[in-house]
Amino acid sequence: MIIGKYTSLGNGIQVRASKDGSFTYYHSYRDSQDKKVKRRKLFKTQEANNKAYAKAILMSENVLDTEVEQKKTDEKYTLMYLKRYYFDKKVEKKHAELKKRYSSLKTEEELTNNTNYKNKIYNVKKEEKRFDKAFLEIYLDKAKTLKFVNADIRELSEETIETIINTQLHSMSEKSVYNLIALVRAIVNYSVKKLKLDCKNPFANLDLEFENIHKNRQRYLDKSEITSLLIECKEDKNKYGKTNPNVFNCVYLAVLSAGRKATILNIRTKDFDFDKKILRLYNLKSEKHYSVFLNDEAVSYFKNFLREFSSDEYVIKDFKSKVKSPQPFRALPKRIYEIMDTMFNKGLNKQDNEERDNIVNFHTLRRSVATNLALDDVSIYKIMKLLNHTNIKQTQDYLNLSDLNMMTEIESTHSDMYDYNRSTTETLQSSMSIDEYLQHLKDDNFSSDKDIAEFTAQVNNWRFKLESEYDDSFELKDFNTVEALKHYLEYRNEFSSYAEYKEY
Repeated sequence: MIIGKYTSLGNGIQVRASKDGSFTYYHSYRDSQDKKVKRRKLFKTQEANNKAYAKAILMSENVLDTEVEQKKTDEKYTLMYLKRYYFDKKVEKKHAELKKRYSSLKTEEELTNNTNYKNKIYNVKKEEKRFDKAFLEIYLDKAKTLKFVNADIRELSEETIETIINTQLHSMSEKSVYNLIALVRAIVNYSVKKLKLDCKNPFANLDLEFENIHKNRQRYLDKSEITSLLIECKEDKNKYGKTNPNVFNCVYLAVLSAGRKATILNIRTKDFDFDKKILRLYNLKSEKHYSVFLNDEAVSYFKNFLREFSSDEYVIKDFKSKVKSPQPFRALPKRIYEIMDTMFNKGLNKQDNEERDNIVNFHTLRRSVATNLALDDVSIYKIMKLLNHTNIKQTQDYLNLSDLNMMTEIESTHSDMYDYNRSTTETLQSSMSIDEYLQHLKDDNFSSDKDIAEFTAQVNNWRFKLESEYDDSFELKDFNTVEALKHYLEYRNEFSSYAEYKEY
């Protein structure tokens, strides 16, 4: 053994002889972070023998165990670890909830292959993908050695986070950034509480201003524009001169039903009742079935188009494959968006927070159908049923009514007096306590039992949402006004508990 030289003994153990006759044992290993080979001193001894070698192996294993445990502890403070923990728990909770709901499915395989189950789990995982898309390629240094998600959140300053948002997420819309920050804040709050981590949430009090987050899109298509779009989609052909039926069918079904994207993609042949001229739809948001009527033209078209489809086949499907897909598509044909861009979005910047309100996309069709019905003086109650909304206020907020007479928002049989009273009670609703507002409705000669029942049902829906999603238990008297309860409902996901919200 040469003095001053390292001699390998195997198992990552090395020994080096000193001039004074002693021997120093080392352990060599490859670092899991930077993948470089490193050496750690274990102990010094006067004899280099098998006993010392065995001791070195034992010590190296203990050191490794300690190192792994330390890394696990450190990892708990990274955004990536907290994100994984948060979404793993969400998927776990959703799985248990769906297993209970679909108890008729006896085996785990039946459950996980169920379409509704897959859609619900996909919605949870979609949030995680949104997080990954925004943050996974963001680094804290120019050399790109430390990713933002791998940094210790105890060492992340609010200033650093704000700089990243302003410089590296600037291409996103204000509303997208706002929702993203709300998601990250919820992730950290939840994980810190559940894992009992000794740290504060650096995302809690960011100095960011959002001007456009609650602004609704204003653009809708008039009847002539809808007709032009349908014709363009019907006649569209690819470079080989072939048509994709999905392009026209998606748009046509959206115009006929005012359905959301997921609803359209889940329509099957058996959902059509051509004798009664009815199309049965499924609202994946509320998990409820509802129906819309079809005109003679639509009945004739789909009766002919679906004549060779089996009852369980999806209307929007892969026409190139001969194998029938047991699952619906999750995305619309890209060609639809390309046609919309060419026809309606020329010169518009989709990333600009002002211009984005005028962008036409697939969801614009839903708003367009509802708005055109309102322009034709169709009852707002009927529009509410078509959109499958749960209350009229939701429909009013949703519609583009800027250029309509306000009288088209309600039944034509309502009097001017009732309309006046309605706007007055809505104003009072913001400032009254819940008990006061209910009493006001009961005392008011112009209010009906239906108004009282609708408001009570709405409050009960709020309570159910908070208690089922967040396990909140609260008294309505805890909220000074109806507006205070609405505010809590809107911002609840940013806090880990009701107590934290009150403190805020």
